[in-house]
Amino acid sequence: MKKIFLVFFVLIFFVSAITILRLPLSLAAPTINNLFPQVSYTSMEGTIWSGRINNLSFANEYLGNLNTKFNLRNLSFLIDETGLFIEGNINLITTLMNNQISLEGINLNLNSKRFLRKVPVISSISGEDISILFDIDGCYSSAGNIYASLRQTNKLDQLSNAKLAGTLSCANEKMLGTFFSVPKDDILKGTFELDKELNYVVIANSKRLFAKITTFFESGFTSSPDVKLRGNLFDFFQD
Repeated sequence: MKKIFLVFFVLIFFVSAITILRLPLSLAAPTINNLFPQVSYTSMEGTIWSGRINNLSFANEYLGNLNTKFNLRNLSFLIDETGLFIEGNINLITTLMNNQISLEGINLNLNSKRFLRKVPVISSISGEDISILFDIDGCYSSAGNIYASLRQTNKLDQLSNAKLAGTLSCANEKMLGTFFSVPKDDILKGTFELDKELNYVVIANSKRLFAKITTFFESGFTSSPDVKLRGNLFDFFQD
């Protein structure tokens, strides 16, 4: 009788393990649709442990195929397409405990004119070891480094050889950031903020360009004026 019970227990264990291992990735579809309504895709394949979301788009902008791998702690994701590379992890323990999405170890590189057509002065954007904790109400913590290369142009000689570096943080449920030109930060520096509706405000100034402008005026100016830009990130995905 004991042997029969042991065999039955082992059989149930293996059947359950095989069932769990073969759970399709498509089971995650309702969660993705609820959390990310701007995301669309054509199909899902594979299992929750290793799968792929085909033809992923954000706000009708095609991104590529998203590859996923799952373990008991992290959900890893990767998009590696022409002009776009992004990888990172969703910390499942922190996400479940806080009921907030915890992204960790994000590395990205964006150098496609298709994605940057609305900001032609920038030729590429990259990020290293970015982490973000957020939910539908806003951003609670963020860290990491971001970089941008400016496109060569005769109209902005002072900026054409500059690169931008920046850092991320969060306050009042908004994502905040600072940026500055390298190696000389007097060429361009500023700040930006992003709220939960993806509205952004960018404030920037250039002491070097401002100094050149003031040479054309006898009276000069007492301070460097700020340039303020407002908008919504969805605008960058609309023609």
